[in-house]
Amino acid sequence: MKSNKKNNAQPTPHSPDKDRYLVTYADLITLLLGLFVILYASSQVDQEKFKDISSALTKYFKSQPANPIEGGDGVLEASRRAIPEPMIAPREAKSIKEIESEAANVFKDYIAKGELSLRTTSEGLVVVLPEKLLFRSGRAKIQSDGLPVIDSLAKILATLNNTIFVDGHTDNTPIRTFQYESNWHLSVARALNVGYRLISLGVSDDNLVIRGFADKRPVEDNSTEEGRAKNRRVEITISRVDDNSPAKLTKSD
Repeated sequence: MKSNKKNNAQPTPHSPDKDRYLVTYADLITLLLGLFVILYASSQVDQEKFKDISSALTKYFKSQPANPIEGGDGVLEASRRAIPEPMIAPREAKSIKEIESEAANVFKDYIAKGELSLRTTSEGLVVVLPEKLLFRSGRAKIQSDGLPVIDSLAKILATLNNTIFVDGHTDNTPIRTFQYESNWHLSVARALNVGYRLISLGVSDDNLVIRGFADKRPVEDNSTEEGRAKNRRVEITISRVDDNSPAKLTKSD
């Protein structure tokens, strides 16, 4: 009789493709081929262009003998051409009348609105900047609306050799805050911020003098609000150049 026993043998698992490694091998060969093509291409130098570039670089950096004994002047020609000259605007000796005329033209709109004024004294030209143009009440930080005025003024002052006084003034209303204990502190802080802004825009710090006068030099009566508003100001005085100016003393030392 035929046996009815079932075949209990387990099916063999499907074996992975034995040729799968060929895919990786083909990728490797392709990459190597690309590498050798790049190396070959980079090794092919255009000899004519190379000679032109080499000749130009040699001519540019070739200098005269640096040793004066060998006929040179001790200065490399390449250094003269390669390093640019400093871009510093030459400072001029202008008369107070010329400076006043230039400032009046630059600030004509502000002067017409009464937001800025110019006057000539025995000391020189005085530019009067009211508090409302530059600062908030009781503050020394220059407002954004006042920055264009200071920046325009810096362009004029940066070309001058004149001594420049930046003076802060307040009214007689007492002030005592965390930042400013008195009007002396406030007036100096305002003058300092204006002066430092001028310096950052190219005005020579050799020519600049920062001063604070609190309420000691009023131009109007402090008994009225209008008078107090006129007393709260920064004055920039452009003096005539003389032998006692800070710029002269600094340069002669």
